[in-house]
Amino acid sequence: MEIILKDVCFYYKRGNIKREDVLKGINLCLREGGCYLLTGDCGSGKTTLALLMKGLLTAQSGSITVEHSSMSLASLQKSIGYVFQFPEEQFFKETVKDEVSFGPITLGLDRIEERVKNALSDVGLEYERYSQSSPFTLSSGEKRRLAIASTIACEPSWYIFDEPMAGLDLEGRVQMINLVKHLIREKKTVLVISQELELFLEISDRIIVLKNGKAKLDCVRSTFLGKEDMDGMEVLLPYHIRVLRILRKRGWDIPVSIMDPKEAANIIDEYVVRTERTGDGV
Repeated sequence: MEIILKDVCFYYKRGNIKREDVLKGINLCLREGGCYLLTGDCGSGKTTLALLMKGLLTAQSGSITVEHSSMSLASLQKSIGYVFQFPEEQFFKETVKDEVSFGPITLGLDRIEERVKNALSDVGLEYERYSQSSPFTLSSGEKRRLAIASTIACEPSWYIFDEPMAGLDLEGRVQMINLVKHLIREKKTVLVISQELELFLEISDRIIVLKNGKAKLDCVRSTFLGKEDMDGMEVLLPYHIRVLRILRKRGWDIPVSIMDPKEAANIIDEYVVRTERTGDGV
């Protein structure tokens, strides 16, 4: 299955007045399976693009289609699990339990109680402690976890997480990364919207970069990391990759697409030893 976006354009209106274009001729192909990292500057159109994929917005021009599947676009959009950037915007039930169970009940799914317990456990919210709490009394991090639990309880095949690390402490961030890894192992398709490249690069198969409403880059991770000019995005990379890139620009013949900091350190040590032996200098 593939979601194809062809020449997609979108702008917001204020009354009858057209405002500045948000998306300008987006062309993308998202294949089923794996993890996509959608990144870019604030205001580049990341959330708008995700809302179009979910069907919560409609493009003014261009097309979004599903190929290599008998499922219609509308059916796929209904089944996409979307975790909003501001989770409190999607809460309306009186208790955490009711909030998580609403989706599965609406979809006519079975094992509601089991789904609720498993989903809350997956995000680190104890069922006994939180099930009868009001969603609106939770901390920002707990609201984020609840929003994620409400989504995974429905067991969709596609997930969109919009800035999923916002409001999470270190423990919550680790759990979020582990959850995405689990979804990938379960053959789910995950689209993560984030500027925190250091957290998601290692688990992302493809990187999509938006800039000023256009898809500036769409490539696999190794190609992304190997680009000489990243147009200011180097500061978002993991520290050890920034070091490798600096050394590469200084003439070091070393790879830069290394996700493990220890491996990067070993590569640097080996290069220094090798050049000292050959007398080439460092």
